[in-house]
Amino acid sequence: MFQPATTVRKVDHVLNSLRQAIRSGQLAAGERLPPERELAASFGVGRSSVREALSVLQMGGLLEVRHGQGTYVLELDVLGPELTGTAFGAATPGDQFDFLALTEARYAFELGVARLAAERRATQGLSEMHRAVQALQTAGDTADEARFEAANLAFHLALAQATGNAALCNLARSLHAPLASHGARRVRRAFYGVMPARMPLAVPLHAAIAQAVEAGQPEAAMRAVMAHYANVAAPMLEEGQDGET
Repeated sequence: MFQPATTVRKVDHVLNSLRQAIRSGQLAAGERLPPERELAASFGVGRSSVREALSVLQMGGLLEVRHGQGTYVLELDVLGPELTGTAFGAATPGDQFDFLALTEARYAFELGVARLAAERRATQGLSEMHRAVQALQTAGDTADEARFEAANLAFHLALAQATGNAALCNLARSLHAPLASHGARRVRRAFYGVMPARMPLAVPLHAAIAQAVEAGQPEAAMRAVMAHYANVAAPMLEEGQDGET
């Protein structure tokens, strides 16, 4: 009749509280969130829990990180009902998902995005990609997995942003949202734990995508995406399927 009591993870508490505040309008569209340290103090949790929750909401399309300005609440109307549903419901740490299917979808999507990004080269997207590569480098050097995952997200969203196509940016947010699920993080962290050298390897692979896009070389950009998935995503899938994660 009764279910065993469970303790809500700190990151889940932060995530659910922020999501509800956005849903109810307590955090209005266009409003800037307090800095990480203030949110951490308010919730009584560590900054890593806040950072992880913010990454989930960013992937879900509820928040936008503006470099040098802060984190802002997005207008929900611009997302459309499908993406709004994803933002409010799908990108939760406890979600179940098919990692192989997700990776295949991201790969197919980003091949086309990389080509278009190299043809369009929207300035803001290029700038954000380079910032993300620098953040990946710093996180890789210090083996900071949480920051590495956040920088990885920023890079892939910036790649879509470089197309100058708002619909593709929204699709990228929706497609990358499941990466914040508990299952995805478990696979990624177990992979990097077993093969820590893969983290610094991912940095030049991302940099190669950015360089090809900035140089306006669509074919090179697509090859760089292929190399990224072959050298990082494919081995991660193998590691995730061997039963050890």
